[in-house]
Amino acid sequence: MQNPQPKSPLLHTLALVFITLVASCILPSCADFRLYTSKASDSASSSQTLRAEKFLKAGKYQEAADIFWSEAKTRPSPQKEALQIRAAEAVLQPETKLQAQQYLSAIDESALTKDLLVRKRVASAELALLSGQPQVALYAATEKLINVSEKYNPHLLAVRAKALKSAGMMKQSIETRIALNKLLRNPGQLKKNNELIWQTLLDTNNTELNSWSASNNKPELAAWLSLAAIQKRPHENQLSLDNEIQLWRTSHPEQRIPNHIIDSITKDYASFHITPNKIALLLPLTGRYSKVAEAVYAGITTAREFGEAFNPPPELVVYDTGDDPISAISYYQRAVTEGADFIIGPFQKDAVRILVKQGSVPVPTLSLNYSDSELDGAQNLYQFGLLPEDEAKQVAERASFENKGAALVLVPEGEWGTRLLAAFTERFHELGGSVIQSERYFPQNSDYSVAIKSLLQLNQSEQRRRNVQSIIKTNIEFEPRRRQDADFIFIAASPQQARLIRPQLSFHFASDLPVFATSHIFSGNENISADQDINGVTYCDVPWLLSDDPSIELLRDTLDLQTSSSSSRLPRFAALGIDAYQVIPHLQRLSANDFDRYQGTTGKLSIDAQNRIYRELIWAKFEKGRPESLGETPNISQDFSAQLISPE
Repeated sequence: MQNPQPKSPLLHTLALVFITLVASCILPSCADFRLYTSKASDSASSSQTLRAEKFLKAGKYQEAADIFWSEAKTRPSPQKEALQIRAAEAVLQPETKLQAQQYLSAIDESALTKDLLVRKRVASAELALLSGQPQVALYAATEKLINVSEKYNPHLLAVRAKALKSAGMMKQSIETRIALNKLLRNPGQLKKNNELIWQTLLDTNNTELNSWSASNNKPELAAWLSLAAIQKRPHENQLSLDNEIQLWRTSHPEQRIPNHIIDSITKDYASFHITPNKIALLLPLTGRYSKVAEAVYAGITTAREFGEAFNPPPELVVYDTGDDPISAISYYQRAVTEGADFIIGPFQKDAVRILVKQGSVPVPTLSLNYSDSELDGAQNLYQFGLLPEDEAKQVAERASFENKGAALVLVPEGEWGTRLLAAFTERFHELGGSVIQSERYFPQNSDYSVAIKSLLQLNQSEQRRRNVQSIIKTNIEFEPRRRQDADFIFIAASPQQARLIRPQLSFHFASDLPVFATSHIFSGNENISADQDINGVTYCDVPWLLSDDPSIELLRDTLDLQTSSSSSRLPRFAALGIDAYQVIPHLQRLSANDFDRYQGTTGKLSIDAQNRIYRELIWAKFEKGRPESLGETPNISQDFSAQLISPE
């Protein structure tokens, strides 16, 4: 099954992938939005510093930093320290963060003015966030520095809000942004900050929001929380929603939430809130994908019976498309003729390709697969599925978040392995990482030592031993030594293959090398005895299998009681069915608003410009044969591009 790319920053298409983010930042330190400061008059400006600023605008960050640092040596304080900080800011990029660390470490804080101290700490916090260390960022941008510098206080609050969110402290992040609102004068900054508050609220599950509401006594936060509650719950019609919004306005007369966010709930509700009366399901219930289709169907019917997406629930009509994509298109046309006002399916990739080529479809349609190109889309057609390439990209993001820059990759022979290798490599390179070697194994084998020894360069180690022995003409004691230039290994493997690969890596002296994987290493059903062999492996997976959210737990228990064994053997496809049904009312809203998310059972869902749905997964590590949840990865490609501090 195939899945998508998100819209703007992982908010759709990963279209603003991190490389684009970097290119868009003049500073180039990136936070959540541009915070402009007045350009200080610098009587000592030189042709060199002006040249450095031009390099910055051209994206030549290292060249700019070199000039700033060199110029600093010729200046007295505080100009010297200001230029040193400017040099560090210039190289706050994934690929040059070590240089930024060196610069910042060389700056004597005792010589800094209050303004420069806060500015330096903000840069240090940004560096920590680049390295996946939100707690370090919070220590650098400590709460004690708030209000120390009037000029840079907005920058301090902005980076603290970002770090708090990265640390999973969502409520504190929102409260910090609410405080930041009071300091912002630029309308664009204020708009972006409010959108980030709203996005964080939409990213938070209902249980947490309810808990915050129960314990909150702050009027501004209360207004945001109650508005988010309105957004997240279903509404029978436009009138009931309008009445709720009016009641909300009456209850929060002093609220300062911008109208464009309120309007995102109420505007064109009839067109945004899809409420079908008759849904056609195009599923291959016979043929090679029949078990998968049964699991998807089980998820859909469970969501219809026990979910809250529609009241009353629409009629479901099932069409068995078999394996033939042409047959699927024929059934699609028949479903439209027979009065379906929404269609889930088809499942076949070739059938989706045919629909995309039409440019538009007659009724809103949610396919269960993707066209080949991320740039392919059609009006009224939403593409959804379980795309393995997206998981490989999120592995790259997680590794980068954990400050790992050099990857070894082990994938199976065949098209699937090729796709995952290409997706991982492209995304990891965008984030400043390097795939230093990749190898392929034959999945039908049980001994992967040839590929593993080559990947770890044990063959070279053994060759060195033979060379030494041939010179000294005697046997020597020898223990092979694996390469030392790798930070981790990414493996693409099924559960059976992973249970063989992990022990063989340990046998070949790589037990201390972190291993990352996609969800494919876990069947979805606990097998504690067998999965002891993959202890320590970190992987991404769907909330359906890892979340302790009560609403997901209830659906999970219901599905187990109501359905056949197909759904339990293929739990991720059952979750796909649940989301395919429950996301319907939210599709047009997600498509229209970059900052919107839907918390589904297959991930946190967003929609890109081609109406392709992107899933943001959560993370786990195997401990004692069981997956232990690690939560979400704060994803750098979701951040709005920004300039934290403008040139001085």
